[in-house]
Amino acid sequence: MLKKLLFPIKFAALIATILLAIAYVVSAYSGMVNPEKDAKFAIIGLGYPLLFSASLLVLGLWLIFKQWWLAAITACSLIATADPLTTFFPFGSSQEVADTSKTFTLLTFNVMNFDDFDGTVHEPNRTVQYILQTDADIVCLQEGAQGVRFTSINVIQNSLPELIARYPYYTNGTDDMVLLSKYPFELCDEYVTSSERKKVVAYNVNIKGHTVKIFNCHLQSIGLTMSDKEIYKQITEIDGINHIEPIDAIKEVRSNLFSKLSAAFKQRAKQAHDLRELIDSSGKDVIVCGDFNDTPGSYSYRTVRGDDMHDAYNDCANGPTITYHDNRFFFKIDHVLYRGDLKAIAIKRGDIDSSDHYPLIATFAFASK
Repeated sequence: MLKKLLFPIKFAALIATILLAIAYVVSAYSGMVNPEKDAKFAIIGLGYPLLFSASLLVLGLWLIFKQWWLAAITACSLIATADPLTTFFPFGSSQEVADTSKTFTLLTFNVMNFDDFDGTVHEPNRTVQYILQTDADIVCLQEGAQGVRFTSINVIQNSLPELIARYPYYTNGTDDMVLLSKYPFELCDEYVTSSERKKVVAYNVNIKGHTVKIFNCHLQSIGLTMSDKEIYKQITEIDGINHIEPIDAIKEVRSNLFSKLSAAFKQRAKQAHDLRELIDSSGKDVIVCGDFNDTPGSYSYRTVRGDDMHDAYNDCANGPTITYHDNRFFFKIDHVLYRGDLKAIAIKRGDIDSSDHYPLIATFAFASK
């Protein structure tokens, strides 16, 4: 009788293990499929961290219970995804450089219009104070001046004199992107737009005698409404399903979240191709940073990075991180890519929670004179 029960259990375990392995491999390589052709793979890619964790758990269980064939299936799926694994979970290392005359720091931060994430008005503004304390040489902001000139933003007026004194070179338009710099720069006529809004802005920055082209990015967001976010929060709570009918919840997620995710993935794919063309026509020294609204390994990330750019986080950091932390969406969607006569020697994620994004601050060294 026991043997009769064991067979269907083992068979079910085999099927479940194979399905998990397939789902994990598909999620790992989902960024190789253009979302403009099929966005389903891009959505599956969002589940990569969970599928990776599930694969590790299942592998451990099969090893404990000495189910060698099942363990082998899971292990093979992990080995087959070694390349995307190092993109999501890097094993980099920072370096020390004695001659700081050859180094500079860059901060990228989606500042959420300088409003505070906790819903209150702080004096002084917490985001501005973080920027000043970090004292980066170049600061790339997203959602920095939407609809109003940077120097006219109400919540930063008291800190503005100190900020401008620290960064005498800055953009003062009404664009999403703002650049604050200790070094002189020229605003380039190279940018990517979507729906009449700039998504990428380029600057030629003269850093210690080197001209570095910096692309400040804020690629297409999902555009969820407060209602969409509330539904997502409810169905991700342990007892949240009690607040809404399960069928209604599934329908809402399918019609709102999935459709908006698909549209955003397609928009970002197009923007990524446009940005890649600008990178290809640029000089040797290039930095691309900002809010990509897409994870490492995604199609947009792969397209922008190409074969010639390095990821500063992958080069200098160990283990995964997140840069977006609102509405139970926990992803790394802010990136710093670079190429040319540059070398990323350190990077860290700031823990300031004044925005729905965490900042990244990278240190670069010029590789030669």
